[in-house]
Amino acid sequence: MRIGIIGPMEEEVSLLQAAFTIKEEQVIGGRTYLVGSYHDHEVVLVKSGIGKVCAATAACVLVNTFKVDAVVNSGCAGSISDQLKIGDIVLSTKLAYQDFDLTIFGYQRGQVPSYEQYFEADHALVAKAEAVAAKLKSEGKFKTPGTSALQIVTGTVLTGDQFISQKAQSLAMKEFFHEAQMVEMEGAAVAQVCTDFKVPCLVIRSASDTASGESPEDFNEFVQLAADNSATLLLALIDAL
Repeated sequence: MRIGIIGPMEEEVSLLQAAFTIKEEQVIGGRTYLVGSYHDHEVVLVKSGIGKVCAATAACVLVNTFKVDAVVNSGCAGSISDQLKIGDIVLSTKLAYQDFDLTIFGYQRGQVPSYEQYFEADHALVAKAEAVAAKLKSEGKFKTPGTSALQIVTGTVLTGDQFISQKAQSLAMKEFFHEAQMVEMEGAAVAQVCTDFKVPCLVIRSASDTASGESPEDFNEFVQLAADNSATLLLALIDAL
């Protein structure tokens, strides 16, 4: 099985790159794709850059050029749930664009014409990741900034080309996406590409900040912690596939 991995930023790919045995580098469209292995599994890792177009471009290349069997988008995100704290992990079951709005034409908020409102992650990947995450948690492998226990949940991840830093913004999104847990800038674009090409996908996100009005400061402090939590889970997931 060949697994394509997308991380938007350096912090989100550094731990993964260090763990992989890199055999080849290919530069396509200005992005460097690292082809290698992790234990007995083939991997292709790319730092996509931030935002929906960057993520979609990277996903297209992984699927069409490198012929990956599954795509995982790993990294950090902002919590928009009152129940989630910094470091907590969400495994995507559904993804949607929070900034796509054709409601004036009768579509649901976030719905792209000819698609459903939500893109779905692969159920088997979600279940496998959930089991792996539970084991890692029991072994104390994840990081938290305080003493509270880390939470791992499945749920809805929202995507948009905005950094959400105000409570009012998260509350507005919850009006349209009641079950949303986190918001970031790439996942739904990856899921849309994988839907088009019928390739299984999963988005793993650890909370680096909360939409409380202080998110930029939170993000700068906790981005590496969150990125490492996501990468730790991803590495264990690859071993379990």
